[in-house]
Amino acid sequence: MAITEKEEELIEYGFVIAFLPGLPQNTETANKALMAWDQLWKLMERENNFSSQLGSDILDWQIGNWANDLTMLLHNAGKYKELIAVNEQILQIEWGNRKDTSLFHENAKRDIADAYADMGNVEKAYALYREYLEKDSLWGWGWIGYYRLLNDNDEPMFRDIIEELYQKIKKGVHFRNMDDLCRELSDEFNTIGELDKSDYLAEKYELERTKETARLAGFLKNIGFENKKLGSFEGKKIYPNDPCPCGSGKKYKKCCARK
Repeated sequence: MAITEKEEELIEYGFVIAFLPGLPQNTETANKALMAWDQLWKLMERENNFSSQLGSDILDWQIGNWANDLTMLLHNAGKYKELIAVNEQILQIEWGNRKDTSLFHENAKRDIADAYADMGNVEKAYALYREYLEKDSLWGWGWIGYYRLLNDNDEPMFRDIIEELYQKIKKGVHFRNMDDLCRELSDEFNTIGELDKSDYLAEKYELERTKETARLAGFLKNIGFENKKLGSFEGKKIYPNDPCPCGSGKKYKKCCARK
């Protein structure tokens, strides 16, 4: 069954009224956003298409933004059970051909574990992080989330974990999110007064940032941004029917939005 324009507009309107600027991050606002998300999820169920590519110009480009905004709102409103449920749905979604596909799933996993901790079930949160990291031992932000939780709860294992990560980095182990992991670990070692380790990781962070900048430059070149001044539209929201900022002359939804 094809998605109708009326269905698209109703779902979009539901999110618009939930995310109006200035609305408080409370239960009432969160419930509005949840209603819109439930409509979107029911549409995915009906279409048997759990992806960010529903074939809708109105919906597809916004699904990721809505997922991110909703989970943040639920967290700020303290609706942790609902936050877990939505993130479990996010884990079921295939995020198309996006370069950051894994980020949606990784963020959802961290949100679920942290929500259990926020509800007081810290042991469940620890168990989830250990499960994640046993399956994916090179997930940098997974380690950051885990040792932060240990530190927040004054667990002695916190120091063992950050020391183990430091030694692995010195031996040449390369984690995903390497720059973020080095930066965060540098801050932790600085806080506990181990300045030599902090300085080493800070230098490693700068090196990794240089590599990431080069990688990003290559990506921008591939999509036609190599000669554009990105600062001219940096931070500006781009809507589907706006001219694409790459300068192609096409609408954004028909050009780089799909890349």
